[in-house]
Amino acid sequence: MLGRVTIINQGILESGTPIRISLENQSLFNFQTKTLVGTHLNYKISDNFNLGATALHLTERPMTQKVNIGDEPISNTIWGLNGSYSTESQLITTIVDKIPFLETKAPSSLTIVGEFAQLIPGHSKAIEKEGNAYIDDFEGSETSIDLKQFSSWKLSSTPRGYFAEAALNNNRAYGYGRAKLAWYQIDPLFVNSDSRTPDYIKSNPDIQSSAYVYEVYEQDIFPNKENPNGVPTRISVLNMAYYPEERGPYNYDYQRIDKDGNLLEPDQRWGGIMREIYSSDFEQANVEFIEFWLMDPFAEMPDHSGGQLFFNLGNISEDVLKDSRKTFENGLPTSELIEKVDTTVWGRVPLTQSLVQGFSAGDETRRFQDVGLDGLSTKDELQFFSDQPDDYLNQIDDLFSAGLITAAAHQAIIDDPSSDNYTYYRSSDHDGNQLDILSRYKDYNNHEGNSPSDLDNPESYPTSGTSLPDIEDINRDNTLSEGESYFRYRVDLNKNDMEVGRNNTVDKVVDRVTYVNDEKADVTWYQFRIPIFDYEKAVGGISDFKTIRFMRMFMTGFEDTTFLR
Repeated sequence: MLGRVTIINQGILESGTPIRISLENQSLFNFQTKTLVGTHLNYKISDNFNLGATALHLTERPMTQKVNIGDEPISNTIWGLNGSYSTESQLITTIVDKIPFLETKAPSSLTIVGEFAQLIPGHSKAIEKEGNAYIDDFEGSETSIDLKQFSSWKLSSTPRGYFAEAALNNNRAYGYGRAKLAWYQIDPLFVNSDSRTPDYIKSNPDIQSSAYVYEVYEQDIFPNKENPNGVPTRISVLNMAYYPEERGPYNYDYQRIDKDGNLLEPDQRWGGIMREIYSSDFEQANVEFIEFWLMDPFAEMPDHSGGQLFFNLGNISEDVLKDSRKTFENGLPTSELIEKVDTTVWGRVPLTQSLVQGFSAGDETRRFQDVGLDGLSTKDELQFFSDQPDDYLNQIDDLFSAGLITAAAHQAIIDDPSSDNYTYYRSSDHDGNQLDILSRYKDYNNHEGNSPSDLDNPESYPTSGTSLPDIEDINRDNTLSEGESYFRYRVDLNKNDMEVGRNNTVDKVVDRVTYVNDEKADVTWYQFRIPIFDYEKAVGGISDFKTIRFMRMFMTGFEDTTFLR
């Protein structure tokens, strides 16, 4: 459709006044479907008398049910009648002849024409009976940085400014407070039984029936959200399982453990993860909140004592094993010959530069490099941590000899001194031990063996946690960031503070869930919205939000196992 407007008044053009031209385009050729149906009927009663009728119906069908004001799809009907009558009239001729100075010769005729039309406006049924239109649906007014993808999160360094041991360097006590934390997204095969689901889980639906593992859909948390397709939309839930009494990776604490090898003073331990932030200038991006929905952590643990969840925004140390040396697995030796490495109190670090973010070529060399951030395989850990009389494993042997730890606890430490061995959530060992769903993910985030080659994979399906080598440089800029300057935010997780209007809680939804075993339960979800300018503490001299490169999330103050969804 083309058109041209010509301004014929030259004064308007010369006045300098802005000219605005608007038109309504009802072209039949558009992105939405339009249908025009019409007819005209004509009935000739006689040569002098004619009647007609016209009917037109125009409908539009929009592409989506959400339409803006001014773009509503119409459904209009126009109908009308028309008629004409003509006849010769001698009377008119006679009357005209009586007017002075006029004389008529031809006969006069009389013609009567009439038309009537009515527009009946309406709208398409696609926008419902009331004809709903939107001034603004605000869908594009909020920009978010999605934090649910579990693979973006990495094992965290010790938070400086909260734990005193974070100031230590090249000292294993730096990691004494780290407890086990697992973060993951539950594979649907465990809650939607298929051919891959272990038989013992299929035959025992109670394993699949828990608030901590059930599959969450959009309608569960957003019951009023439109779903035009009618197909339920699954939400990818970030799960965090915190075990404050169990050793985390690279925790060599032998002084505060009980007879079973569990950590004493669990409420003083911590577990954390960190990730890079791609949009680092929060002021330019107009980031205002940390916002998330959290399932009630005490849904099936009414006697839970609670704890705290902390967020750090700013510059975070990437040095997980603090020694001011960057560890990257692809820089380790590719054979049993130990070369081009140095040692710290944690293990081996490469002396080469990290230029390519990938393992060395050849599946047969993978097992020598895929050994974790300590640069040591389990076999090497046994030797490395017993070289000196007061080394970690020698201290553990002394505790066992003195009867201060059990044989099972002693063997568990010997089997994995650094507590970093990886296990895929699907494995023959898990099936043989008939582990529940949560237990399958306990070691899923560990580093040693998390990228097995086809030669080292004992299963018939892929078991890799990642295809990339583990590296302390989590934002992959070839620089080890060691500085800590961040804003700290605190969320108290206990029954007294889980109320709307308190603790930055702004909303609550109670989800009526039907589990796989047909049991019904009410599961509560809380929405938290933390203003980033309302921080608890600024650590390290940070003063603005123009360089927010990392985010750290850690849990502490818990005495019992805690599951956050």
